[in-house]
Amino acid sequence: MLERMVVPLDGSMTAEAILPHLRRILYRKDAEVLLVRAVVPPPMENSLEFAEAGRAAAREYLLAKQDALEKAGVRVKSVVRIGSPVGVILDVVDEEKATMIALATHGASGIPRLLMGSVTEGLLRKASVPVLAVRPFWSYELLAAGGTERQPIRNVLLPVDGSPLSLESVPSVVQVCDLFESRVVLLRVLETKKHQAPAPAERAEAEAQLRTLEGLLGRQGVEAASLLREGDAAEEILKAVQSQDIDLIAMTTHGRGGLTRAITGSVTEKVLRQVQVPMLVTRNASAPAEARGAGAAKVNA
Repeated sequence: MLERMVVPLDGSMTAEAILPHLRRILYRKDAEVLLVRAVVPPPMENSLEFAEAGRAAAREYLLAKQDALEKAGVRVKSVVRIGSPVGVILDVVDEEKATMIALATHGASGIPRLLMGSVTEGLLRKASVPVLAVRPFWSYELLAAGGTERQPIRNVLLPVDGSPLSLESVPSVVQVCDLFESRVVLLRVLETKKHQAPAPAERAEAEAQLRTLEGLLGRQGVEAASLLREGDAAEEILKAVQSQDIDLIAMTTHGRGGLTRAITGSVTEKVLRQVQVPMLVTRNASAPAEARGAGAAKVNA
């Protein structure tokens, strides 16, 4: 998962908020980084001519970022293409055999530099590789002493819903834990119906699943603890982040397990819009990917 990471940038400081988290990984693993910039043609006549001019500026911008990373000993490649951000990013992932996408959400600086929350959500629904998504925060009160890039990932929250599909994040979690010697907090949320408590059989099944997962992770050398909660899945995930001192959430989108096991794509997006820690999101391999949109014109910087 951490071998070849695609990092979309749009020229904004907000999008660049992913870089400290990227260095957090690179300090511990010699990964290759693929910087990607999509140049979106303006909706006007001769739009490709304007896009060509933007492409030159985008190439210069990415090469400056590439140079800084290379001086720090990172293996880097830059790619600039004309097209929709989601389409460009997914094309690069496929062609370069990338193993992860890492980006900051809600980076936006005008129509020609479109890397917004909708792009992140599009990638969560379509990407064939895990997506590391970070919401940027500019308040100094939220910046850890010593810089984000030097902070360990001590506790990883892994929400599960009882279905095999919700476990597709486990391999990625194990890799992160091996890298940072992290601890996993397993979370199972039982949804209540009309203020009625879950049936005893459902609770027993959930407890059994959590014990099984603890054992599975333990056999792979990962320390794990379990939480069983009742209520709204997104709300309980956010509460666990605070109470368990979580540094990273790992989730699988489009989990299927019935109405009482709601770890779905909408829950993932709801959490992402509010949480203050990075999220590592894996799309179920069995979930059909949506169309990725317009094609892209290739220009490798």
